[in-house]
Amino acid sequence: MDSFSGKQPEPRQGTTQNQPFWPDVDIGKFCRDYRVPSELDTGTIKAHLSHAMLETNIQLIEYRKCQMDEGYKNLADIPAETIADESRLLMLYRRAVSCRCKAIICRDYPTIDRREPAENQAKSAYDTEVSNLCNADKAIRAFLELSDISVDFL
Repeated sequence: MDSFSGKQPEPRQGTTQNQPFWPDVDIGKFCRDYRVPSELDTGTIKAHLSHAMLETNIQLIEYRKCQMDEGYKNLADIPAETIADESRLLMLYRRAVSCRCKAIICRDYPTIDRREPAENQAKSAYDTEVSNLCNADKAIRAFLELSDISVDFL
C-alpha cells in the first residue's frame, strides 16, 4: 500500500474485453462508479472484471442465444428504451457485471469498506459482498424483465 501523499491517485484507464455479443467494460468508469480503492492495481481489477463478466454471461446464455437467433450480433443492436442515450439493456448488463465484480473484490479484500477500526471486518465484508451479489441478481432480473420476487417449492 502506498503511503499518504496528499495527491489524487491517477485515474485508471483501459477496458476489459468481453465476448463479442456483450459490451466491454471501461475500467476507469467502473473504479469511479463503484468506489474501488486505489490500492488495487489495474491488473487485479481487470481479472476480477473478467470473472464477473464470465459469471454474468453464463446467467444470460439463453438470452444471448435467442437474440443471436433473431439476427442480433451484439447487445447494443437490440432495440430497447434508453436513458441518457444509453440502452437500458446495456445499463443493466454493466450494473450486473459491476456489482458482481465489487462483490468479488469485497470477498478478496475484506477490509475495503471498513470505516471504524473497531468494526467487525468479517461481518462488514460479508454484508457488503451479499449486498453486491443481490444487486447483481436484481440487475439480471430487470434485464430479463422478471419480477424481483421468486418462489421455490420445497
